[in-house]
Parts: sequence; C-alpha cells; structure tokens
Amino acid sequence: MRTKRFGAFLLASSLALTSGCTNKRAGEDEESESTVPALVTVKVAPIVRSDVDVAVTATGKTDALNKVKVVSPIAGRIQSLNAVEGNIVKNGDVLATIQSREAHAAIAGAEALLQSAQTPEEKAEAERTLKLAQSTQNAVKVYARLNGSVATRSVNAGEFVAENAELMTLVDLSTIVFVADLQLRDVPSVRAGQVCNVQFPSLPGRAFRARLDAIYPQSSEQSQTVKARIRFLDPIKEQRAFLRTEMAGVAGIIIGHHNGALIVPRAAVLRNDETGTHSVVLMTADSLARSVPVNVGVTSDSTAEVMSPDLRPGMEVIVEGNYALADSTRVTVATAEPR
Repeated sequence: MRTKRFGAFLLASSLALTSGCTNKRAGEDEESESTVPALVTVKVAPIVRSDVDVAVTATGKTDALNKVKVVSPIAGRIQSLNAVEGNIVKNGDVLATIQSREAHAAIAGAEALLQSAQTPEEKAEAERTLKLAQSTQNAVKVYARLNGSVATRSVNAGEFVAENAELMTLVDLSTIVFVADLQLRDVPSVRAGQVCNVQFPSLPGRAFRARLDAIYPQSSEQSQTVKARIRFLDPIKEQRAFLRTEMAGVAGIIIGHHNGALIVPRAAVLRNDETGTHSVVLMTADSLARSVPVNVGVTSDSTAEVMSPDLRPGMEVIVEGNYALADSTRVTVATAEPR
C-alpha cells in the first residue's frame, strides 16, 4: 500500500514539474517575441556627392542709386499735375504747373470784383482787371530731371503747397541695387567683387546674379551690422521687369567652394538641442535603422552638406520617420501612393 502511494506521489510531482517547465518556456517565448523591434515605415533618400558653394548670407532690401525728390520751387496752387505713381517720365517732361500764391490771389480778387459789379462801367473795369491778372499770372512749370518712374506722389491738382514742399519722387529702375545688412563677424570673409545670389520671397524659385560692390564704412551699434551694396548683373530690361525698390530679400555672398561634398536632404539631419550635435539615420542593407553623428556644412532650404567617415555616396538616409527612431529598429520603405 505504501509503495502505491509513493508511486502516485512521484507521478503527481513529475506532472507538476513538467507543467511548470512548459509554462516557463511559453513565458520565455512570449518575452522573446515582445523584444523584437516593431516594423516602422519610413521614407529614404540616397546620399549624393556634389560641389557646393560656401556663402555668407545677409538680409536686406532693394534701393535705387539714382532717385530724386521733386519739390515746389514756389508757394502756390497746383494748377496741373501731369504724372502720378507708376508713370514713366523722361528728362525734361513737365511734371506739374504751379500758380504762384500772389497770382492766384489777384485772379480770385478780380473774379470777385466782376461778380459784385452793378453797373456796365464797373463790369467793364472788373473784366479789364481780370484779363490783366490772368495775363500777368506767375505760373511755374516743374520738370523731370531724369529718366525714370514716379515712385511716390504727395499732392493733388488744385492743392496749395509751400515753397520746397515735396511733390513726388522719381526713381531710375536701371540703377536698382540690393543693400544688405552684413553681420560684423562676417566682414573679414567678404570683399568687393565676390559673386552673389539674391533671392526674394516675392519671387520664389528665382535667383538674381549679382556682385558685391562695396561695404559701407559705418556700422550699426545696435544691430552690429554694416551695409553692403550689391549690384545686379542681369540685363537692365530684366531688372525693370521684376525689380522694384524696397523689395526685401536675402543675399548669398560666395566666399568659397567645396568640391565633392556629401549632400543629403535637409529633413534627414536631426539636431540634439541639449548637446548641439547633429546626426542622420541610415537604413542599413538588412533594413535596420542606424544613427550616425555628423558635422553639418553648407545648408540650403532643401539640402545640407554632412561630414562623417561612416558615410558614402549611395547610402540611404531616412528623411521621414527618423525622429526618435531607436538604433536597430527594423524599417520598411513606404511605397508611393497611387495617383
């Protein structure tokens, strides 16, 4: 009887141990499966080798070297105004005619006298006075002193103006330049004659060829910048078609050249704000993510130069889905959506 009970005990113990081992292996498998990196869908782009220009950038706006303010030579009434904003004028054109204040007063007085005349004699005398005032009125013509366009206008016909009052501003669009605010720290890197590219937000996708003409001698204490004058190299007709004064833009002054640089889309470059370092995430041959520290060189709106001994042309960098992507994560490339 004792022998049977002991055998039953051994059998139960064996079953318990077997069950425990089976459950443990199942748990281990579940844990192992849970540590397999999730599959992440990303977009990639190849690293390419290209030559890039090294440039200093400076914001600024356009201005005209040849512009004049037209002022009234006398005090009086604007009898006629022959040019308004946007009109093209030539040197010698009559812009306005101004009747002197004294002449206007004499004519107005004679007209009032004529209206108040009661007898034929009074009326005849008033008419002679009016004709005399009209024949001797002092009217002055104001002429254009350059070929250009009317940029601004300050008066209207019929208004009274003081002597030396501003009437309008004329600009010669063929003399438009770009005046940039150059940071003082960049001054040692630039010099007159360097090639520039000027771009304007109002003209997207278009770059104007230019050349650094001069750096002004006086700087701004507040902004720590100095003015730099940049001349456009495009034909005059093309300038007139696209450029106006007071156009805000950005100038890239070419100060060097990098041959055979490694270029990636700018979206591929990640910045660590805590350390100030940069990195890109590669997609390896076995479809795993691998972060590579890089130094960043020349950048544009869409691309960046990267430097690292671990990078070669043709490698694929992740440009979408790369943020906070852990190393060794298995990735797959997103397929293009059907149109």
